[in-house]
Amino acid sequence: MADGGETRAHPAPMLLILSFRWLAVGWTAVIALLSNQVLEERAGLAVAVLATMLGWTAWLTVAAVRRTVRVLSVDLLLAVVVLLVSGWVGPQGQLLTDHPTFAGAYPMAAVAAWATVYGVRGGLLAGLAVALFLPVGYYLNGSLFLSGDLDRMSLLGSALAYVVLGGAVGIATAQFERVSLRLAEGRAVVAGLRERERIAANIHDDVLQRLGHIRKHGGDLADRGSVTRAELRALMADVGRQEASLRRLVLAEDPGAPSGSRSLVEAIAEVADGFRQWPVRLVDSGHIAVSADVAAELAAAVNELLGNVVKHAEAEHVWISVLDDGAVITVDVRDDGVGFAYDESELAASGRLGLAVSVRARLERLGGSVTIRSRPGRGTEVRLELRSGT
Repeated sequence: MADGGETRAHPAPMLLILSFRWLAVGWTAVIALLSNQVLEERAGLAVAVLATMLGWTAWLTVAAVRRTVRVLSVDLLLAVVVLLVSGWVGPQGQLLTDHPTFAGAYPMAAVAAWATVYGVRGGLLAGLAVALFLPVGYYLNGSLFLSGDLDRMSLLGSALAYVVLGGAVGIATAQFERVSLRLAEGRAVVAGLRERERIAANIHDDVLQRLGHIRKHGGDLADRGSVTRAELRALMADVGRQEASLRRLVLAEDPGAPSGSRSLVEAIAEVADGFRQWPVRLVDSGHIAVSADVAAELAAAVNELLGNVVKHAEAEHVWISVLDDGAVITVDVRDDGVGFAYDESELAASGRLGLAVSVRARLERLGGSVTIRSRPGRGTEVRLELRSGT
């Protein structure tokens, strides 16, 4: 269930970084094209690097690329290249002045991306990588050996800024994830309380009244002293109808759901009930009405994922969350098992096609997506996402 590295779930931090990245690209373009901070004889290199930055940022935006190790490594490499080119294309000694440079803030976006995906450790490592190349940029600019003590302190401060940025963004992202999780759990609790109120009202208005009638009828039969088989069967049939009513309330479908729909939570809960190997914790945001076909496909995908956990994960616990924020339905299946390095081609070669065929293909048919995150020894998480109202 791993995608080679992405471990953060919420899209908001990465969207903020993407916006910052576009601002950095725009600022770099201003420096390269509208100022005298790029030597004329090296303008071609500056334009080529700027075009690469623009194309890379556009691809990250339009393709909605998952931030895997490979993608983040290329991003960090580009940031280092931009840093080095900034020193090379600028006038000699420019980095010792207060004038803006060609690199601008672009390398910060790469450091922040690593921090968002890999937390504090990833941010610190990426910040350190950029910081180590900063003196090389000074050397290419001819500024390294011209600098005095204050300039060297400024260089050290600039290098440390990348490391501090990585750590700070990692901490902030972790805090954001915790708050986001708490909010999701809070919404689930509120939805559960509302559902309990609805069930209690239905029990009071329907089942309890019918049970009172059955108790009175049974008492009348007992007072009479003789009961025929037909009367007893009729009484037991009435009890059976109330039992069915209670079962429907426990698994309650939303009475306001459109015809032909089904509760996605109920469908997935039924699948989870079939796996008794470990405790399954199911968190949901209440009734999520989807078409019966969609509920069946998602339930089948969850069934395949739980089957994979049984076969391969050696897990002790499994968590399932089913949430709907009004725009996207998200189903997460997570375990604390052995994890693995996800490589779809290797899995296909070994005949393990469940993820590709039974899970990813199902979601793609519905217009959804699958995100797989895992690392050896760190468990596995698979996220199924589908537009609400599908």
